[in-house]
Amino acid sequence: MTTSWTVPPKGATSNMMDISQTVRNLDLYRLANLAVQHTQFLRSLHGHGITLQFSFSSKSTPSFLSSCPHSTKNYYALNALRRYRDLWLPLLAKQTSMDVGSDSNGTDESVSLIPPPDVAWLWHCHRLAPARYSSYIKTRFGPDTSKKILETEVAFAAQFSHECPDDVDVNAEEANQAIVKQKAREIWRDAYPLEPFFQDAETGATSESSPLLITSPTSTSTSKLVLDDQQSLDLDGFDLLSSADHQCNFLWQVSGINFENEEFLCDGVLEYVKFLKLKNAAPNQVIVPTYQIDLIWHTHILASIHQYDRDCITISGGTIHHDDSLNDRTEGGKLDVSFQETKRLWKDTYGEEYYCIGGMYRGEPPYDFFHREWILSPLSTGEDRLQSGSTAYARLVGIHAGSSTATSDHSSS
Repeated sequence: MTTSWTVPPKGATSNMMDISQTVRNLDLYRLANLAVQHTQFLRSLHGHGITLQFSFSSKSTPSFLSSCPHSTKNYYALNALRRYRDLWLPLLAKQTSMDVGSDSNGTDESVSLIPPPDVAWLWHCHRLAPARYSSYIKTRFGPDTSKKILETEVAFAAQFSHECPDDVDVNAEEANQAIVKQKAREIWRDAYPLEPFFQDAETGATSESSPLLITSPTSTSTSKLVLDDQQSLDLDGFDLLSSADHQCNFLWQVSGINFENEEFLCDGVLEYVKFLKLKNAAPNQVIVPTYQIDLIWHTHILASIHQYDRDCITISGGTIHHDDSLNDRTEGGKLDVSFQETKRLWKDTYGEEYYCIGGMYRGEPPYDFFHREWILSPLSTGEDRLQSGSTAYARLVGIHAGSSTATSDHSSS
């Protein structure tokens, strides 16, 4: 962090010692290494054009629920939702059930399924709402299945159609992952022989002249998806496509040069624990993270929801739910007010300003971010500054705003 203690409040030194001890006891520094894998995963999806297919609010794409209901991008996203909801999750539930049986007999090892990129992105976004995700899994597949299906052994992985499993010029780890990926494709093919494992990110799996058919998760019948029927898009009340839209811009916010710095990320782990502990001081207040903290927060959730819940209970006495629905940065709006309250609470609790060089709001993404070629550009350097073509909320860039995610319910254990 760039800040230092000014007039430390009573007990501030002991608080910092407690926080450092908590990080070591819970082995949370591992999140710094996982955060690197996390951003690499996001960059890979962006570079292949996957996340851009879900960016309905980008400069180049109007909302699919309004003026552009039949674009290729919309069919891609809707078909991805079908594949995730009606194919991937049932397959994962079935495989998890088989693994549990095998493990109990000691005859086999668990199979780690690595999904295709469109499914990987929606799975990623769904798990970033851990309470909603857990509730949906338990409701749909039952409490016995939910415990293992919540977990993924490879949190930040997807496989792409151009990968060659027979490539001999790879190290042992890459070779092993190639085997795991191939196994996932085989399991998919056996379960869905008429459904391709990969969806074409350029053209979509459904032509504009054909209606998109969505299979009901509780029936073998099919029904035509009504584009203006929000209920048909929700997963137990959770709008996953909107979440995927919001999360698309997260990569832009964590692409500053500091996010490749090990010290910055390890410091982010400490700040993250302080952030979780802050909830004890104001359990009913919505608190807003910096992007330095938010990257570690996302990483913690995605690595293991079960472990995340346990760690939250240890650190703050209850589960803390992640909410990415606060996106309006208008002055005086809920996000703005919550961030200002978080700054005051942080100063009162820790005796320092709530600010991090290179880890604050960077402004809205520039125009070229919404093209896959952006991934080839060098990461930004120096102080955060307004980028060309991005003028919205310019007053907030660099100092005056944090992430667009926040805490919601704080449930005691």
